[in-house]
Amino acid sequence: MKLKLFFAAMIILVCGQMFAQTYPEVTIRNIQYISLDSLNTAPHDYFSPYEGDTVIVTGVVQVAPYYGANPDSNYIMRVGGSGLLLQDEFDREYSGLVVKYMGTDASDFKLLDTGAVVKLKGYVKEYYTTTQFNVIEFTAADLIGFTNRPKPVVLTLDSLAQVGTFAPVYKAEKWEGMYVELRNVTTSDPGTTGGGSFTVFDENGTQVVIGRASTWINSAAAPIAGTKLEYVRGYVETRNNLANGWFIINPCYYDDIKLGNVIPPRISNVTRNKVYAALNEPVVVSAKIKDPDGTIASAKLYYKTSETGNYQSLDMAAATVGDSIYSCTVPGQAAESLIAYYLEAKDNNNAVSTNPTNTTTGLYFYHVLNRALTIKDIQYSPFGSGYSGYNGYNVTVSGVITCDTTDLVDGTFSSAQVYLQDGTGPWSGIKLYGTEVLKLHRGDAVTVTGAVYENYNVTEIKGLDDATVAVVTATGVAVPEATNISTQLIGTSVGSTLPAESYEGVLVKYDTLTVIDDNADGDSGPVANNFGEILVADASNIQTRVELQDGGNDYNNFWDASLENSSYRVRTNDKFGSLTGILYFSYSNYKLIPRKNEDFVDHVSVGVDEEINTLPNSFVVSQNYPNPFNPSTKIQFSIPENAFVTLKVYNSLGQEIRTLVNSNLNRGNHQVVFNAANLSSGVYFYRVEAGNFSSIKKMILMK
Repeated sequence: MKLKLFFAAMIILVCGQMFAQTYPEVTIRNIQYISLDSLNTAPHDYFSPYEGDTVIVTGVVQVAPYYGANPDSNYIMRVGGSGLLLQDEFDREYSGLVVKYMGTDASDFKLLDTGAVVKLKGYVKEYYTTTQFNVIEFTAADLIGFTNRPKPVVLTLDSLAQVGTFAPVYKAEKWEGMYVELRNVTTSDPGTTGGGSFTVFDENGTQVVIGRASTWINSAAAPIAGTKLEYVRGYVETRNNLANGWFIINPCYYDDIKLGNVIPPRISNVTRNKVYAALNEPVVVSAKIKDPDGTIASAKLYYKTSETGNYQSLDMAAATVGDSIYSCTVPGQAAESLIAYYLEAKDNNNAVSTNPTNTTTGLYFYHVLNRALTIKDIQYSPFGSGYSGYNGYNVTVSGVITCDTTDLVDGTFSSAQVYLQDGTGPWSGIKLYGTEVLKLHRGDAVTVTGAVYENYNVTEIKGLDDATVAVVTATGVAVPEATNISTQLIGTSVGSTLPAESYEGVLVKYDTLTVIDDNADGDSGPVANNFGEILVADASNIQTRVELQDGGNDYNNFWDASLENSSYRVRTNDKFGSLTGILYFSYSNYKLIPRKNEDFVDHVSVGVDEEINTLPNSFVVSQNYPNPFNPSTKIQFSIPENAFVTLKVYNSLGQEIRTLVNSNLNRGNHQVVFNAANLSSGVYFYRVEAGNFSSIKKMILMK
């Protein structure tokens, strides 16, 4: 294959079809290099100096685009398409680069193998915090030779993380995109970030995540916690939104992980015989325990009867000699007790493993109940794993639908967003999944039966074969009031972080907001990484995300060119009296998803037109539109200079009922969306004041 491609490339070169030199040629080091001052000073500047630039770069293929006979499905690197790892063969720092093919014909690109020397044209893009090179075209002419595949750089864990912690060593940015090797480490936390991922640590407790960015490891079983590894290899990826560190090592080939000579027992299939543990009712806990390289010497269950209680131990035993199913009985307990537990096994070589591997945040638990099950019981996850105590068990629970498939516009089966709630406050809401729930409507009182699952870090009730049983007991029921919380409570929390996790699936409300950034993931406007998410903050000045694309509303952050002149466009520095919606978790972020337009209250749009020749030269207050209205109307005004502006609404008796604007505004045209959903029909007045200017106009609310 290599020779065939090489001769094809030479023929093209001889014919004079040389690689176009219309863009500057740079080295991988040029793209990746960041000064230590930028890295060590908060906020840490990890963006490439060539971010957004189109350049030409030369390197050796360290990881090929595919393996096996089918290059269309057997990608080695999971980069959202055909990708490879490129390395400078002459440099050992700042010399690795993740590459993704963006062109329309990847046939030549997919044929590349390790050791191929290529010259690539593309643009530099930061994916989260990993520098990525997006190739825009590739032909056989861009293959310019072959060499040996560079050997991995051998690192110690303290090269990437601070001794005894996950905390990053920022100067390790120089290893981003490099193929590295860690030796003599021990595994823990199988499934750290999903798939076959896990964590490794050294004798000092320094830890790094082994990721799942390759196809095979994503579908493989992670090593048993406590397994000694002779080595693990992979390329370095950076993510600043992980709870467990910054740097990830991504193995790519089957021989990138080599087990050592100590393999601890494997504990799996942990179950209890009671879904609902009643008052003073004993519970039998069972598990499958096997040792891959020896025999089981002992097995124990450790439990406590409150979140902060002391552990008691129980011996677990097999029913017959040689049986791999071990069990024990947890004594009955008082009502409302929370029983938290973990299992431990030791083999004949004194190798020890636990399930869960993290016995602080990952504990198994159940409640002792002398009453009906509630959504809070199902959602409650006090230790930080995000998992329900009823995960994998069938439950029946009742509540009111707070959000249906018309509220969240994508009502397809695979991504339906339907939520059930049975009160207010933390842990009171949950996502439903299944064909039947697509028929439910906001305000339906429902009893649902299904199994509890954790789906991409979101707890949901999902029936067998996706057939969740949903019985509507009433319609038109009042939806629970949205719970007022601060943006500080959610902030930039990552998965399962408390207290953010406690509001997952709950109808919540933020008050008095400023839009900090109209695109949480990049530049303004219709760019590739505009996913309709904005950053907002209340008086705490702690920002958090709001998702606009998924709601059944008209608000947008100009993610598509057709939305440029939308009346509902959201810009940086806009204000909202409040935002209401469902708190959701996806792609490593908690985010508020408003439903319909009424969830957006008192939108003040600033700087609608910033062109100097269209800026106003006088004060103007326009008549609201529509008028009469129900329940929302737009109020537009213009100010010819920067000024402190107030906009207030009064009833027919002259009583002030709402302050829509009370802040400094720049010269320009401004728009406020007034939502009167909680007011009765009648005549109202709005008054705009700016310096010595004042104007009053009448509007009619007709419901």
